[in-house]
Formats: sequence, C-alpha cells, structure tokens
Amino acid sequence: MDARAISTSVRRLVLIAVAALLTGAATLAIAILLFGDFSGTEGRILGTTAILAGYSLLALPAAILRDRRRLPALAAVVLTLTAAGASLAVAGIWADEPGDAFGKALGSVNAWMVASVQIATLALRRSHRDPHSVRWLYAASSCLVILLATMLTVVLLADIDSEMFGRVFGALLVLDVLLVALQPVLARIRPAGEAHRLRVVVAPHEILDMTVEAVDVATAATKAISTLERDGRQVLDISFVDRKRNAGTPSPHDELTATSEATSRDRSPLL
Repeated sequence: MDARAISTSVRRLVLIAVAALLTGAATLAIAILLFGDFSGTEGRILGTTAILAGYSLLALPAAILRDRRRLPALAAVVLTLTAAGASLAVAGIWADEPGDAFGKALGSVNAWMVASVQIATLALRRSHRDPHSVRWLYAASSCLVILLATMLTVVLLADIDSEMFGRVFGALLVLDVLLVALQPVLARIRPAGEAHRLRVVVAPHEILDMTVEAVDVATAATKAISTLERDGRQVLDISFVDRKRNAGTPSPHDELTATSEATSRDRSPLL
C-alpha cells in the first residue's frame, strides 16, 4: 500500500470514528433519558456520552483538515489534545475525588485544546482570495490564543491569585474574540477581482481544479502557488483556462501555463 492509500485510509478511519462516537453517544443518551431513573451510575453514563459527543465535535476541524490533506501537523495536535481532554474529563466523572492536581491537568489540556481548535477552524476558513489584512489577523489571533493558553496554564499550575492578571487575561480574551470575528467579515468585503480558472498539478501528479479571484493572471498564479505551498503541497504545473471557450476546443490563447519555481527536477508538465 502506497503513502496516498495509507493517508486516505487514515482520514476515513478518523471520520468514521467521529461519526461512530457521535452516533453511540446520542443513542445512549436517548435511551437513558427515556428509560433511565437517573441514578448515580446512569448520571455518570449520561455525562460520559455528553463529553464524548462534545469532544468529537471539537475534533471535527482536525478530521476535515486530514480529509483535505492540509496542515497534517496541526490536525495531529488537535486530535491528540481532544483525545487527552476527553479521557481526563471522563476519568473525572468516574473518579470519586479527582483532587486539585487532576483539575489543573484537565484545565491545562483543555486550554491548549481550545487554542488548537480555534487555529484549525480558522485555517479551514482561509482562502487564497483573502486579503492581506485577513492573513495578518489569522496570524495575530493564532499567536494570541497560544498566549492565552499559556497564561491559563501558568495560572492553574502556579496558583496565581492576582486581580491585574485576571484583568489582562480578560482583555486579551476579548481581543482574541474580536480578531476571530473580524476575519470572515473582512474576507467578505474584499475588493472584487476577476475569477480565474486554474488547473494545478501537485506532487505526486495530482490534478486540482481551482478558481482564484485576482486582478490578473500573474496575481492568480502567485495566490494559488502560495496557498498550496503553505499547505505543504508541491506545485508542479499550473494551467489558466479561459472560461469563454469550451474545454474541448482550446486555442493557443485559451490557456496560459505558469510553472512554480519550486518544482521537482523529475516533474511531468500538464501541457
């Protein structure tokens, strides 16, 4: 089995596991709500199913990233933290007296999990058509949420009790929410450009069809290459197709081919 087949199998397993967890949690919760007497054990089971369903939803951005073959390292971090957070939360429900150390560990893991989920979710929203302001906001919000997770971890582990620390943390949290909310808003009010249809060949000889909004073909090529390379893809060839003509009858002026400088030596051109 080659690398692509293994990657596809892993993505399918992740998505199937998330769907199975959500289905099982919902089925068990419905059964308890309809027929249970809400004793201590059944209450814990209901809490466990709610936790598994919630953490499964938080893991969805990572599953989608893996499915789209984007940012595999970030997807792995999100999956690891959600699994760790769910395990600790379930253990806390079934433990009689978890203790302060357990609570600090649970809070720290959840802080970093929320940070990674935010970064992954905004990464899914990103588009090659985003203006530079949105890209800067994405970078700023990612750095800020990492800072917030670090601050919360320090508070939990060092038992800091400072009013000023809390005020600063709250102010930064509000700023992070603002930066996150501004990104889709500014992305929608970007200056309009011409839509260019592209056919991109990425290693290993995979063909992608893209539509890039840009003022000219050079800008469209730059956006497409930078977007794919930012996601860890190696661009081998790009074809710009004129929408005004049928794909089956191209002329010498219908297509303009631009090749990335970062191609491999043994590439196979599309045209």
